[in-house]
Amino acid sequence: MNRFRSRSAVLFASAALFVASCAGGSDEPAATDEPAASADVADPATSTGTSDTDVDTSGGDTAQSDVVPLEDDDQLTSAGEGAGSEDLVAQSGGELVWALPADGTGFDTTSSVRAGSIRLITALSDPLVTLDVNADWHPNLAESLVPNDDFTSWTITMRPGVTFHDGEPVDAEAVRANLQAYKDSSTVGFALGSVDLISAVDEMTVRVDMSAPWAAFPYSLVGQLGWMVSPETLGTNETFVSTGPFMLESWVARDSARVVRNPNYWREGMPYLDAIDFKFVSEQTVRRQAFDAGDVMGFHSPSAADIVEFLDDDEVDAWIGTAGANEYYWILNTAEAPFDDLRVRRALAHSIDVQFLIDTFREGLTTPATGPLNPSNRWYAENNYPAFDPAAAQALVDEYEAEVGPIEFVITLETNSDVLEVLEVVTSFLADVGIDMTIEEIGPGQSVARILSDEFQAVSTFGHGAPDPDGFYVLFHSSSGPLNISNLVSADIDEGLDLGRNNVDEQARADGYAQFLRGLGDDVPMIWFDHLNGVEAVVTIPQIHGIGVPGTLPDGGAQLPMTNGVFFSWHDVWLEQ
Repeated sequence: MNRFRSRSAVLFASAALFVASCAGGSDEPAATDEPAASADVADPATSTGTSDTDVDTSGGDTAQSDVVPLEDDDQLTSAGEGAGSEDLVAQSGGELVWALPADGTGFDTTSSVRAGSIRLITALSDPLVTLDVNADWHPNLAESLVPNDDFTSWTITMRPGVTFHDGEPVDAEAVRANLQAYKDSSTVGFALGSVDLISAVDEMTVRVDMSAPWAAFPYSLVGQLGWMVSPETLGTNETFVSTGPFMLESWVARDSARVVRNPNYWREGMPYLDAIDFKFVSEQTVRRQAFDAGDVMGFHSPSAADIVEFLDDDEVDAWIGTAGANEYYWILNTAEAPFDDLRVRRALAHSIDVQFLIDTFREGLTTPATGPLNPSNRWYAENNYPAFDPAAAQALVDEYEAEVGPIEFVITLETNSDVLEVLEVVTSFLADVGIDMTIEEIGPGQSVARILSDEFQAVSTFGHGAPDPDGFYVLFHSSSGPLNISNLVSADIDEGLDLGRNNVDEQARADGYAQFLRGLGDDVPMIWFDHLNGVEAVVTIPQIHGIGVPGTLPDGGAQLPMTNGVFFSWHDVWLEQ
């Protein structure tokens, strides 16, 4: 039996958290760097859905409408694993050794959090909200979320008896403190710009009051904003005291981390594993070698060539997110020359043969992108993003040069040999039409500071996505301050995002997001390359179960297995002894 598995993945967190993925120095998805949550942000990634209350807040299935159904041989057992030809029952015990592509820079939830840290946090924390297999939202750490009639206020009720790893209660005051600290952050607080007041109503109830309707608010709680940490550790970077199935025992920057079972975990019978030893291994080839040698039992981000090989390997499980994946793209600083001129931005897009890059560097496994939504997303709409057309590019370059002068710019990336290969080819595409691009390599984690301070011309990066397009609001709306990462001011884009956020009616929201996507295609604040569906993967030995198949929600339903760049929850993972 071929042990390759493919599962659709919806994006992990609000795009407001782009700082976790836009750095371009995050994880590597098959011959590239892979982002965290979004846009770490993401792919990634989160969608609109329904709560477990009597109020339907979805307006229909608003995120990934084509989530791949389970095949007949993948029905759930009590372990949440694909049954195949035998029923599997989860076993407790055992330790995993796991290779991650990148380390993070710490755990401060009120600041930017890099992909490496998020990989660890998925084992250490439970977000307030999570997604089911249809990408509809469900209360997770929270017991319920209920809006008022016009969606200008949300009431969050917490589960009784849940404690942080340090024994402190996860009560209303703790949740209020976390949300308030996030809102007060100068780095990420713009994501809660629509929030007026966060108050503890009683011991277990928090109310969040908005300045305008926000029907998709629960999706913002799927990622970083939804991670609750013990109030004593708020704003700290060296440790992470939360609520998840595992507790942080040690973290050695740029080397390793160890997490151990939480004996007081609020979900009975979980987790199954005793511990996970994470090793930070930046090079794809070294991760693959460690896996082949048996030194690690699983790893993130194989190369595209590895994925093709694993298709025929019965001794390996390769779990791939096939929908709602991240994108590889460039951020252009539209407030500075030369990208303050639309002609230059359009010329850049016309110059690049994206399909050639996909065939050359992705083994043909990905699809071209024209914006941050995969065509499988129910909110997707076509736009007029410039197609590959060197003659059109040349005409725009000639016109600009006659008026202004030569087109020269610097593209910045966090050091990554695979991305560097791509950029070197793109350099030749641009040179063919008279555009001079210089490549600047910087260290891990430095892109975020460059982007937030506008000290860049163009940045090579990965990310995007949100289960609901409302997650893009903070990245593209002109009111978002430093988180409006391209600095573009577009009335059409602002109006489209406002329509999507302020309306509950599904058609009104769809019209708004179609307008938003058209604005991106017309104004070209980003250069889009590809949707990374097909290359974002996790590889394991066959004895590891609970990855890439639906997990279990607190209410017993089926949880979306993998999100933005194959992030997944560790509470369902177990080792066949």
